[in-house]
Amino acid sequence: MLKNGAITTKFPRQGHNMAVDVFISYAIADKLTADAACAALESAGIRCWIAPRDVLPGMDYAEAIIEAIEKCRGMLLIFSSNANRSNQVKREVERAVHHGIPIIPFRIEDVPPARALEYYISSPHWLDALTPPLEQHLKQLTATIQILLDRARGQTSQAPPGRREELPGNRTSRPAPVPSGQTPSSGGTSYGTGGAAPQTGFPAHPGTVPGVPAPAKPRAPVAVIVTIVVLVFLVIGLVCFGLVAAFVVSQGLNREHVVVETPGPTPISPSPKPHPTETSSPTDVASALAAGQAHETQGDYQAAVNDYTTAIQLDANDPDSYSKRGNCYKNLEQYDQALSDYNTAVRLRPNNADYYNDRGIVYWKMKQYDNAIADYNQALHLNGNVSRAYNNRGLAYYDKGNVQQALSDYEASMHADSQYADPYYNRGLLHYYAKEYDPAISDFSATIDREQKYANAYYMRALCYQTLGNYKKAISDYSYAIDINDNFLDAYNNRGLCYDDLKDVDHAMADYDEAIQKNPSYMLAYYNRGIAFSEKGKPQDAINDFDEAIRLNPNYGRAYYNRAMAYQKIGQGDKAKADFAEARRLGVTGANSGGK
Repeated sequence: MLKNGAITTKFPRQGHNMAVDVFISYAIADKLTADAACAALESAGIRCWIAPRDVLPGMDYAEAIIEAIEKCRGMLLIFSSNANRSNQVKREVERAVHHGIPIIPFRIEDVPPARALEYYISSPHWLDALTPPLEQHLKQLTATIQILLDRARGQTSQAPPGRREELPGNRTSRPAPVPSGQTPSSGGTSYGTGGAAPQTGFPAHPGTVPGVPAPAKPRAPVAVIVTIVVLVFLVIGLVCFGLVAAFVVSQGLNREHVVVETPGPTPISPSPKPHPTETSSPTDVASALAAGQAHETQGDYQAAVNDYTTAIQLDANDPDSYSKRGNCYKNLEQYDQALSDYNTAVRLRPNNADYYNDRGIVYWKMKQYDNAIADYNQALHLNGNVSRAYNNRGLAYYDKGNVQQALSDYEASMHADSQYADPYYNRGLLHYYAKEYDPAISDFSATIDREQKYANAYYMRALCYQTLGNYKKAISDYSYAIDINDNFLDAYNNRGLCYDDLKDVDHAMADYDEAIQKNPSYMLAYYNRGIAFSEKGKPQDAINDFDEAIRLNPNYGRAYYNRAMAYQKIGQGDKAKADFAEARRLGVTGANSGGK
């Protein structure tokens, strides 16, 4: 059903350990279609898992997706050009193939799969939903998935009410019905669909034919006689063997005493003790550094700090250990500790340009721009990674207010390494803030050419397109940014604004919903969704969202102004008057309320 412009279902969130029939994989731009498919399948009793609905609160998003894929019986892929571009979809499909989970592609756009997807889904049968109405295709999808699930369970398909009848070309062979309370015996007699197995609760006698009585068993006294004879021979044999063994043992005791010592355990030599040195062996330090590097790569910086601390305890004179730990402290925004470690690294190895570069970043983060510039100058003097040093010095000059020197440093960085993406991005920012949108777009495009997963470059290029009124290109770039970083809240918010400007309020609200789902404290999404509710003629829902926006930011004048407008629509003049007054106090009037 439709609720506030987004499709929802009446079924509850899947439990953490509940088995799932179908995992629904989709690009965020196709969320409405994915929700519609989820509603259709669940109305037929097919249990679905769909993000973000079924991600349990507090659970890691990626971990929840992997767990759901592992537990599902099949994956429904909502396929479109958006799915082609979605890295998240590619990862989900790859995981399904890895775990041997069948994939049902549901094509809603007539485009070929990108190579990364074609590798995985070139063989499965496609279901097309290219022509309206979508509901008819969803019925066929539901029927198809129901058949596949029934075959997997080994049961006869029970058509849900309203399910489309099978066409002869769509029929598949099925096992014969199994009566309640019984299961087919594995490895027993196989019965085709033309006959029924005898329902006695016991397996049929081997070699019998269904419906024909088994022959009577003949009495066999001969068998009894043969059994007795065999037992007699066995007893006689055992007695003889015992006599022979006793004779051999007695002979051995009468011999002269020959002592055969049982070999004792070989003494185990203790491990050779290492020669006393001031530090432990390099292997131990190397292991600690390797563990730290692994944790750092995974983004677990605190664990990496612990590993690097171990390395420092083993060898207090290794500058790399301090430098690496400093990097982790920097990522944890513990700048004083980072600065202390970089100081030690520089003291131990004063000719390493990277140490100066890294320490310069910490000074820059701490807004000590002159110290940062001094460190970048030293890195340049040592001729170490000059493209990086020029780029970073440009950032420091920009924050000091010297835009021309910043621009000069960015271009020097480009000259030193033409494939380095960052200086193009930073120069693009200079153009954007100067409202030079076409040169900015050119620089952000150059950034993406050099680093295709540069989410911020897509985002900034989208901002340029949005400012120029090219909303479709902006939506495309925001979508790329979200595919790279699906927690990019500003990209969801701004894409929603673009949809709103294209009068596609439902898609806009879906983006605001997604941003709120990912961060319930994201104020702008509440505010903009309130505007969307107003546009849809739902002033009370708008007021609820403006309430939340004001709670999160009590000084946001536009929220007061637009809430006053909503109060007017429902006839609450006193509340409207109070909100207009508060908006004016905060400097917002009708002239600058700027709806969005």
